[in-house]
Amino acid sequence: MIRIRDLTLRYGDKTVLDGFSLDLPDSGITALSGLSGCGKTTLLRVMAGLTRPQGGEVRGVEPSKTAFLFQEDRLLPWRTAARHITDVLPKERRGEVSHWLAFAELEGEGDACPASLSGGMARRLALARCAALGGDLLLLDEPFAGVDETRAARLLERLRALGVPVILSSHQAAVLERCDTVVRLDGPPLRVL
Repeated sequence: MIRIRDLTLRYGDKTVLDGFSLDLPDSGITALSGLSGCGKTTLLRVMAGLTRPQGGEVRGVEPSKTAFLFQEDRLLPWRTAARHITDVLPKERRGEVSHWLAFAELEGEGDACPASLSGGMARRLALARCAALGGDLLLLDEPFAGVDETRAARLLERLRALGVPVILSSHQAAVLERCDTVVRLDGPPLRVL
């Protein structure tokens, strides 16, 4: 179980988290659903150890063993798709590049640079890079932005097959209905509906 207890976080005079508490499963795929700006990204960032709250704690998450997918693709324009994957793999796993390109349905795009990929392809590459990095937990911020529903469904099943817990944020109904748990949120400050 991932236990979030009494998180408080303010940016200036804006309170995003105000004594926020939540228990999340540590298996399967869990979706955080809510309007843009309600605090989902902030919550994911706190869970990953990327943002420090002013109060509260997260138990059951080891940031050093967590892979995080940002809302932005954060692809390096001078690196090919294959190199983006290679960059996160330890030397003994470098032979997995084609597997991870296939995971994201990017076969044949290994030599492509980000500028030549569509928005959905770039998003899938960023997701594959995150999944290849691996760890004990995947935190994914809007992983299927720009990805069609059919492909997103296939990607969700591949994520499930990795056998690690996944917590993602999404607005897409087709994604939410395929998740094991959906937590509906509102805010700010963030609250469970």
